[in-house]
Amino acid sequence: MMISELVNQDKDVSIVELAGKLEQFTRQAAEDGECLHELEQKVLGSVLALGRRCVDLFLTLQGDGDLGETVQTSDERTLKRSEEPAERRIRTVFGEHFFSAYTYAMGCQKKIELRPIDARMHLPEGEYSYLLQEFSQYFCIEGPFEKAQQGIDKVLGQKLPVDSLERINRQLGEQAEPFLEELAKPPAKEEGELLVQTADGKGVPMIREDAESLPAFNASKRRGNRRVATLASVYSVDRYHRSPEEVVAALFREDRETKDKDRPRPRHKHVIACFTGEYEEGGESFVVPGTHEAFAWAGEQVDQRRQRHQPLLRLCDGQEDYPETSNAYLDEKHHDVIDILDILHVAIYVWSAAKAFCGDDQDQAEAFARERLLRILQGQVDGVILGLRQMATRRKLKGQALKDVTTACNYFEKNAYRMQYDKYLAEGYPIATGVIEGACRHLVKDRMERSGMRWRLSGAAPMLMLRAIHVSDHWDRFQAQRMQADLERLHPNRHLLQSYTPETIAS
Repeated sequence: MMISELVNQDKDVSIVELAGKLEQFTRQAAEDGECLHELEQKVLGSVLALGRRCVDLFLTLQGDGDLGETVQTSDERTLKRSEEPAERRIRTVFGEHFFSAYTYAMGCQKKIELRPIDARMHLPEGEYSYLLQEFSQYFCIEGPFEKAQQGIDKVLGQKLPVDSLERINRQLGEQAEPFLEELAKPPAKEEGELLVQTADGKGVPMIREDAESLPAFNASKRRGNRRVATLASVYSVDRYHRSPEEVVAALFREDRETKDKDRPRPRHKHVIACFTGEYEEGGESFVVPGTHEAFAWAGEQVDQRRQRHQPLLRLCDGQEDYPETSNAYLDEKHHDVIDILDILHVAIYVWSAAKAFCGDDQDQAEAFARERLLRILQGQVDGVILGLRQMATRRKLKGQALKDVTTACNYFEKNAYRMQYDKYLAEGYPIATGVIEGACRHLVKDRMERSGMRWRLSGAAPMLMLRAIHVSDHWDRFQAQRMQADLERLHPNRHLLQSYTPETIAS
């Protein structure tokens, strides 16, 4: 008989006896030549059953929380004990458990202000333990809630309702937002030579009702029921010197094994994702664009982290409102920010012009693009613009070809002040938005844009906040901080248990 079956059938068998039987079973399995994967599966079920028995014992040893008929709070209020112990349900990673304990309130119809056993064990508000909440969200932040449900059932042998998984996700996501807003300053000695602020936008497919309920800024740039989340990131990195020729080789996928191993890695990469939100204050409602939310957060990060004489780089694509919006949330002492236009977006416009001149001749278009990109990286932006316009005139381009060349030239002219790549490369500055592009993919696309997915804002915003914590490597710190915050909020009278010792332990 398996341990899990024995646990359910014979409640009098001790944990020590069960552990001994598990050892006997393992020895017998080895003697019988049982397969490892079969042993793993059977032992896992037994270990979960043992864990359930341990938790049941732990709950029993807490006693009933009887502190006397009344207790006095620190503000001299009298709380009265409930007439009977109330049953409490809690689900852990090992299964479902129940215990009974007294509660305390100002009166029988008043709000419960002290649950002694809950406070003693630092229990959460709902029925799911903190560890089960955390484990469940490992599955939920990576895939659909239905798949998460299946994974939890497969690993822990518990089928948690999908709506419960969604509720836990929203709860943790709401706690994630203030955590991200108050991130601790990284140790100065762990920071890189350069501080980088970067941002981008990524659309999330929404349910039509939610998509239409929020104002759509730059709506002409959206399609369907998507709403853009603005992602902002602040990180530090050491200088990395490259020549224009090396950058061109990298852009054209040449010599892939060169210096990737030497490239410095971003340090303390903090990221956030914000939707446009509607808020109320003083009886009035107002709308805050996601770009403002994201850059306000980034401005705080910069002010907190920037060290004396550390260059501040603002690395973005050609989004017109980013520099102005960012400046609005940067302290004046940070207005010496160095703006850099993402070279990959520049390459897109160069290729567009190349195809306008070279048509379907791929080799000729590549040679054309390679030459212009090299010149741009060498600091010859004005010359490239002039050359493209003159060539378009000489060749009498018309229609779409002329439009593509004109668009590219206008883009370069508008952004020329942040296309000083010869200087950036000489200083060892990064010139590509790989960090924020990666965040758009990993944080948003990989979870929010799966086939057929449509989100409500109430679910999408918390999910992105929680994923932002996960990709920023703050998961463990966030879990510890939220539990501490819950402890102070849920159990403010826990000091009244200082003299409480359960009879089950005292005896």
